[in-house]
Amino acid sequence: MKKNTYKIDFLKDKNILVTGASKGIGKSLAINLSSYGANTILLARDEESLDSLYDEIKEKFNTSPMIIKCDLSLLEESSAQEIANLITQNYEVLDALINNAAVISKMSSITDYDLKNWEEVFNINLKSSFLLSKYLVPLLKHSKLPRLIFTSSRVAVKGKAFWGAYSASKAGVKALSEILNEELGFIPNFKVFNFDPKATRTDMRALAYPAEDPSTLKEPEKLIEYYLWMLSEQSSCSSKVYIEFDEQM
Repeated sequence: MKKNTYKIDFLKDKNILVTGASKGIGKSLAINLSSYGANTILLARDEESLDSLYDEIKEKFNTSPMIIKCDLSLLEESSAQEIANLITQNYEVLDALINNAAVISKMSSITDYDLKNWEEVFNINLKSSFLLSKYLVPLLKHSKLPRLIFTSSRVAVKGKAFWGAYSASKAGVKALSEILNEELGFIPNFKVFNFDPKATRTDMRALAYPAEDPSTLKEPEKLIEYYLWMLSEQSSCSSKVYIEFDEQM
């Protein structure tokens, strides 16, 4: 990607929800978006990690973050509505939803995959993305520059042996983003993106590739330019829905 220069207050007063905010790409996003002035809404199930991240953001940046403790494997319509209600109680508008949370659970052949793990992966990766999009898109519509962003993977484009529920659920997320893009295309400046960060140093990557040397992988911080572009006015003119790391924009 061509490097852009964004002002330090580029995202000032923007309210952005990041799922899976307690670690990995989600944590990096929460910190980096806050550094540009965004009020980050931190959603994850690890309350201790969320509290620590909240304190770090409050100490470093002059923003108004918020914590939402939620186990996305258990998310239902009622709890998705509660999340929407909490946001409206604390902020005037929601500017972006970044559906980033995901799990692999296990690497296994389909014939050896047990239903409980399959359902957990689909609940976190796909069902929660559907429910949060359903209940938060109405809030996004009030933003001047609404953004709905999904974190993807190359196994969403082409299924891969032993990636089981992760690959299938990410393919579903890709389809979901394409559907939403068509359904919301009539709203001025509303953009839907599906972003594949490719190989990045995270705990989930280590689980999938235990023999891989993590020092050969890029840190999550290397992704921020892509997210800033997706959140910017520049991306309003783009017709792309699926974006990959290293792609020229």
